[in-house]
Amino acid sequence: MDKKIVLVTGASSGIGEAVARRLAAERHTVVLTGRDRKKLESMERSMASEGQRAVAIAGDVSVETDVRSVVAESLKTFGTLHALVHCAGVFRMNALERTPTEEFREVLDTNLTSTYYLLKYILPHFYKQGSGHVIALSSVAGKVGFERETAYCASKWGLMGLLAALRPEAAPKGVRVTAILPGPTLTPAWDSYGGGLNRDRMISAGSAAEAVLYALSQPPAANVDELHLMPSQDPLAGGNV
Repeated sequence: MDKKIVLVTGASSGIGEAVARRLAAERHTVVLTGRDRKKLESMERSMASEGQRAVAIAGDVSVETDVRSVVAESLKTFGTLHALVHCAGVFRMNALERTPTEEFREVLDTNLTSTYYLLKYILPHFYKQGSGHVIALSSVAGKVGFERETAYCASKWGLMGLLAALRPEAAPKGVRVTAILPGPTLTPAWDSYGGGLNRDRMISAGSAAEAVLYALSQPPAANVDELHLMPSQDPLAGGNV
């Protein structure tokens, strides 16, 4: 596989961090972005000490001006980008009638609207160079509705629709579009949700990173439209979160 310059969002924790470290270990160049500047800069230093090429550019993907700056600085630094891996996201559980308006908007802005912002500023570059790959971390909740996950499901179903519409729009211009749909994945997002969950059965962030690497490594004539990654045993069986 040709070595690529990849912008990874949500790179300071969870799946985003696992993806960034896995890509860097494969000698790809990684742009680390997220809201935690100190963590990103620490990652940049530790990866550089291992001979890996990474640069930290902090930004909040739910804020359009931040996204514009991150993309512009990435292009200024490296002259090009070959792929976007959009891992940033938030997970909230609440019955719909108890979901504050601010929480609903936070989930939609972080999980869905951010994708629009990123594509708005990256796609012109991809189209100009005649190639590029958009990989977005969706969820099984982008295909199935779950109780007390109304905001989250709304954001992920919307993301799946966005990617499905973009795929035929971008393909003639040499740009591939992939959705990765993990089931329950062991990340800090679950830390505040207590018992009833068998964490040993959850997908690891590393497994999700391997799925991203698989999609990214396909030859130009092949595209992974959707990749579903499910636990081999149900981590929710026998309890409620």
